[in-house]
Amino acid sequence: MIEIRIERYDFQIHCIKCGIQTVPSILDFIDKGSIFICPHLVYLGKGGGFNENRPEYCKFYDELIQVGSDDYFQTLQETLSDEHICLNITCSDSHPPRYFVIYNLGMLSKEEYKDEVMWNIWGSTLSKYGVSK
Repeated sequence: MIEIRIERYDFQIHCIKCGIQTVPSILDFIDKGSIFICPHLVYLGKGGGFNENRPEYCKFYDELIQVGSDDYFQTLQETLSDEHICLNITCSDSHPPRYFVIYNLGMLSKEEYKDEVMWNIWGSTLSKYGVSK
């Protein structure tokens, strides 16, 4: 998994591959219903165990529960390939201090794989991290 650190970012977060807004902002992330799922979103949360009162998303939640790990981010970090990119985000406000957003940039099924509009915008930045189309 390729990790990109982003400091003091409080704005909207869009999927790097399809452009869907997955979170209105890190500060608004604490509100229920603030997560919008796209086919590329794998994980969005604080990296620890899940709390049903805290909005988080993990595509591999059932598998992680079976493993029994409380540090979901570390488990994902150790198992996901470089087709996955992690935005490690801190915001300027102290609450919440840090969030992780992980996208799968690999090939998806024909139904999920559409025009890669956002690649034209993010392609040059991602290529610096070794991610290619």
